[in-house]
Amino acid sequence: MHGGDIADVSLLTLQNGARVVAKRPRADQPDTTDTEALMLQHLKAHSSLPVPDILFHAPGILVLSHIPHAGPQDVALASKSVAINVAQLHACVAESVSGFGRSAAKGVTKPYGFKHDTYIGPLVQQNAVSASWVSFFRDRRLLAMAGSCQRTDKLSSSDYARVEKLALKLGDLIPDTPPASLLHGDLWAGNMLIDGDHAAGFIDPAISYGHNEMDLAFIDLMGGLDPVFFDAYNEHRPIEPGFHEERKSIYQLWPLLVHVRLFGGGYVAQVSRILEQFDC
Repeated sequence: MHGGDIADVSLLTLQNGARVVAKRPRADQPDTTDTEALMLQHLKAHSSLPVPDILFHAPGILVLSHIPHAGPQDVALASKSVAINVAQLHACVAESVSGFGRSAAKGVTKPYGFKHDTYIGPLVQQNAVSASWVSFFRDRRLLAMAGSCQRTDKLSSSDYARVEKLALKLGDLIPDTPPASLLHGDLWAGNMLIDGDHAAGFIDPAISYGHNEMDLAFIDLMGGLDPVFFDAYNEHRPIEPGFHEERKSIYQLWPLLVHVRLFGGGYVAQVSRILEQFDC
């Protein structure tokens, strides 16, 4: 099957006629099957998002149920269906997950992050929990990925300094304690299985708990959906003022820096343009 950059993906037909999907990490890529299984199990247990069932899992292989999908026939209706599913996902907040993010010693809830580090593509996504969204986004997303880009010569020292300058401003630009929504984390078109006029399923998550606008910014940048998505989402989960005008660009730095780390090239210029918006 047409797949991503880190795994070989096969559609298998079993003797009983059932079709399943088998994923095997490529030899030059990390084995993310344990983490993917964990994330799919968490989504199944704590949300209504349609994701594949795990049929078999062992080191180096993950077998999933096949979700039939023929592609979009009505992009606007399909985009509305995606919006409803994503809004329902974001209604699942960390406080509703028993024991998650709570320090037994101090009784302090730290809702942002996840109980394990996860992956976005082949890259580790740091998830050490925090009580502050500003701190989490600054340290575990923005600076962590920008630092990785600098260490691998994908981002210059001067551009990294510009990211640090923006990091110092985040307290005035994004909320510190928004609801800690369950995020898919990698909502581009290839991870949304569209069947005609509706979303049949979602695959390849990179989950954590955080500001719902992270997923919205990702979709705006990478999703390939009709603009009606945002109207439909807003009907089910109102989008706070300032997202489209300011915060969307800040949160788009995360997927852009991921792409800088993986591919370099023109993504550096996109990062630079966003930094210029904030005088950095």
